Amino acid sequence: MLVLVLSTTVWVAAPAGAATSARHGGRQHTMPTAGWAPVPGLALALSGPNIQRYGGDQWMFVLTSDGRLRMNRSSLLTGIWSGWRFVPGAANARSAPATAVYGGDLHVFVQTTDGQLRTTRYTLMTDSWSGWEAVPGTAHARSAPATAVYGGDLHLFVRTTGGQLRTTRYTLMTDSWSGWEAVPGAPHARSAPATIVYGGELRVFVRTADGRIGKTGYDLMTGGWSGWDLVPGSPNAASAPATTNVRGDMHVFVRTADGRIGVIRYTLMTDTWSGWSYVAAPAGARSTPGSGAWGNEGHYFVQGPRNQIYHGPNGL
Repeated sequence: MLVLVLSTTVWVAAPAGAATSARHGGRQHTMPTAGWAPVPGLALALSGPNIQRYGGDQWMFVLTSDGRLRMNRSSLLTGIWSGWRFVPGAANARSAPATAVYGGDLHVFVQTTDGQLRTTRYTLMTDSWSGWEAVPGTAHARSAPATAVYGGDLHLFVRTTGGQLRTTRYTLMTDSWSGWEAVPGAPHARSAPATIVYGGELRVFVRTADGRIGKTGYDLMTGGWSGWDLVPGSPNAASAPATTNVRGDMHVFVRTADGRIGVIRYTLMTDTWSGWSYVAAPAGARSTPGSGAWGNEGHYFVQGPRNQIYHGPNGL
């Protein structure tokens, strides 16, 4: 996964009237590149970063060469980074991490070498880690996991053999996992999933064989899945998708085959997609982007040269 930092690049919005229906997806707009800069310190990253807000900080996690995780965190108040350090314990990870804040703790998940998932959690009140343990059941994971907190449960997703998705969920009230089951439909996924809770639904995205982005959604009110369809447009994605909510819009973004970062946004109020916009990534970028939103702006990260993480852009 490639993590890049872009601190001053501005993504220019499409002209007025460029928002289109989901069927058409809008025109493509390529933005100029400027201001990519590394997150301070030696990340030693072999994956793109996972970004999570917790306890007044923006936390970042990456995979390293020995199957461990490293973390860094930036104060939302000062913007100062704490410095890179290892997450305690042997994760035996082979994928980028995924994180979720649930039950007052920061939960971290990875895929292991045998296709299972392992998890640890950090508790701010005690400043302590729980230690690594297996997620129950047989995941058959072939990708990094994705997480979402929805309907009072912590949901976990992975891609399995044959491009299918499987999911399980953890319920804090009973301290129990539901067991793994298939997500309905045939997405023919070629990437790890990405998730976001938006508009009252749990939405899931994957990269398809032709470089497009497939999507489905789960509605707690109906207890059903929407069925798979495609995000408008063809970004020629080379990475898994990533998601974030910026100023009330759902943003989906990818690293493209020609070395750019592409982003498209969906506005619930108008039920429209913006069309894909692009910014050139730093040379050597090679991961799924990571994202976070703070200060009313979207912040984007990618793994880049020398296994560093780079940040950007602001101002989406």
